[in-house]
Amino acid sequence: MSTSRPWRAGAASFGDDMRDVTRWLERHREGAHTQRVWSECAPGDVLDALPTTVPTAPVSVTTALDDIDRWIVPGLVRWDAPGWFAWFPSNAQEHALLGDVLGAAMAQQGMLWISSPACTEVEIRMLEWLRQAMGLPDRFAEGGPGGGVIQDTASSAVLSCLVAARDRATDGLARDQGLHAAGPLTVYASDQTHSSVLKAASIAGIGRANVRAVQSTADGAMDVAALSDTIRADIESGCRPIFCCATVGSTASGAIDPVDTIATVCDDHSIWLHVDAAWAGTAALSARWRDVIIAGADLADSWCFNPHKWMGVNFDCSCLWVADRVPLIDAMSVTPEYLRNDPTDSGGVVDYRDWHVQLGRRFRALKLWMVLRCTGTQALADMVDHHVALASHLADEVNASTTWTLAAPVSLGLVCIRHVDGDDATQAGINAVNADGRFAVTHCKLHDQLVLRVAIGSLDVERSHIDALWGVLQG
Repeated sequence: MSTSRPWRAGAASFGDDMRDVTRWLERHREGAHTQRVWSECAPGDVLDALPTTVPTAPVSVTTALDDIDRWIVPGLVRWDAPGWFAWFPSNAQEHALLGDVLGAAMAQQGMLWISSPACTEVEIRMLEWLRQAMGLPDRFAEGGPGGGVIQDTASSAVLSCLVAARDRATDGLARDQGLHAAGPLTVYASDQTHSSVLKAASIAGIGRANVRAVQSTADGAMDVAALSDTIRADIESGCRPIFCCATVGSTASGAIDPVDTIATVCDDHSIWLHVDAAWAGTAALSARWRDVIIAGADLADSWCFNPHKWMGVNFDCSCLWVADRVPLIDAMSVTPEYLRNDPTDSGGVVDYRDWHVQLGRRFRALKLWMVLRCTGTQALADMVDHHVALASHLADEVNASTTWTLAAPVSLGLVCIRHVDGDDATQAGINAVNADGRFAVTHCKLHDQLVLRVAIGSLDVERSHIDALWGVLQG
């Protein structure tokens, strides 16, 4: 009987193929310093380049890599470039990449403890390592009533917590009988909060119309007095407030909400307080910024940040901690017969499929394992301090300028600026930077004015890149 397995045609040459892929990766990563940051593709260019018929016969890995260079690379945006200042960082640190490769090769499906004890328990410990490194409170600690879990994104984290808050506030009525039986539920976030809160409210059945955009102060932080007034007005009108999202590092300007005072208002009304520190959370690894980032965390029901942004762990990896895991598990757990097993029934293990929307899950904790062990938290703290220093340097240049001005207080590595001649001049500056080829920037609106955002966080950015960017803006 033949033992040929053509579906594993690459198994025999796996070592050689891996070496080819490694060489390709090395060349590709070197290109971050020399290639244009934004892709010059027009819509449909990549699609038109790809064959329209499915391949039936195999090609060599070398040929496949050549095709990637021809057809796919032109459509890539170099998020890893030292001149990447758009949106927020999304880095891919080398040790994280190795962790991702190892996790993929292990081919684990960590939906249940029994389906991969290693995937589950390494994740438990990595979230605890990070909690300690960032100084997050013991209420989120391993072994307590809460704990940590890796989500794909902060958007999934806020959705999971909103569903848990919904069911906790209605004693499961909304979960079991629908929102029509639970009454009008309301959600609170500032007018600077990420759009994921609106999307979560839609998916959870609460509705976007029941999300209150609480006004922010001049510096972009939530106005706590306005929050309190809004909640009281909703209660008087028969609504049931259930969830509030406080932001530590808003997308537009990096504003930080006063979590501790927001927590007092939420506690008065039994409202779930979720903290979204998706970008800024990494700064807690530095002792210089820790107190600012985690202020009020000891009063929050849940706290989230994305290592796949500033920390350099490649996408996707979002860390969520909860003070009490029971509402989350109650909201998310559905156990058909084919998932029943003795360890789960014993109640002595963590089944992470009950901590979020998806059932299946991969071994993402190995990315954290490799970065924390092989890079170390001190190096990550130094990286944060380096980026914040570069932001301060750029702010000094802006403050000394007669043509550009700060549009908001500098927040860690985020600098928001505008041209003194107004929106048209600011847009011209944005266009000039993005046309240069070395840099990428994006914009926002603050106080009805167009703003150029410079989000400093590339793994390789240096002062010379900041100076070159400033040179373009100076014309």
